[in-house]
Amino acid sequence: MKLQSLLITSFIGFLLIFGSCNSKYATKKKTKLRLNLNNKGLTEIPSYVFNLTDLEVLNLHNNKLTHIPKEIRLLTNLKKLVLSRNDIISIPEEIGLLVELEELSLKANKIEFLPNSIGNLVKLELFRLNFNRLTSLPESISNLQYLSHFYVGNNLLLTLPKSIDKMTGLREFEIGRNNLQYLPNELYNLTSLNSLDLTFSGPEINISDQICQMRNLETLYIDGGTLSFAPRCLTVRSNNFRFNLIVR
Repeated sequence: MKLQSLLITSFIGFLLIFGSCNSKYATKKKTKLRLNLNNKGLTEIPSYVFNLTDLEVLNLHNNKLTHIPKEIRLLTNLKKLVLSRNDIISIPEEIGLLVELEELSLKANKIEFLPNSIGNLVKLELFRLNFNRLTSLPESISNLQYLSHFYVGNNLLLTLPKSIDKMTGLREFEIGRNNLQYLPNELYNLTSLNSLDLTFSGPEINISDQICQMRNLETLYIDGGTLSFAPRCLTVRSNNFRFNLIVR
């Protein structure tokens, strides 16, 4: 493992030196520094990774990671972090120091809760949290006002934060296949939403008439049980070629 780390570090060092030596031939557009460690069978993030402080993209998809070390805070230039399909249970508070993040994927892990510091990632535009074990979301999630695509389906969510209406940048929101007890009225204030997935979001979920005010909604996913209690405006709008009502 040490030999592998040394070889990878040397190779990355070569790339950085090579790029520097040839900078006069480079275009004006800066190339993102990426590190792809997906499908490596890793049980922990190699220590040399945290020395690569210029990294902008780190891909650790489909490994065997169980935790994220606090040293993640050192990668302050990250714009995209992929940790999907691992065995991660919790996220450290230090994740909130990655304030340049625009894309974060924690899909398909075993995460039970999020730290409040997640609300510091104010530049986040895409957040994948589906297929975990979350029962709630922190109120600080509402600080992510630039978040446009939010996927939190296939969890164990019982409620949504009442401050969710502050997430005014949301365009696509997936909350299907959870255990929600109700949909907060604040959800219907997200009038910029284009796509909303409520499929099997809770056994007793009723959709309020307030959904009729979501004029930009183009695609709504619901299940047959929810359809029985859906407002009539959805049936009317389903005749409009710009609105898709998809029953699963």
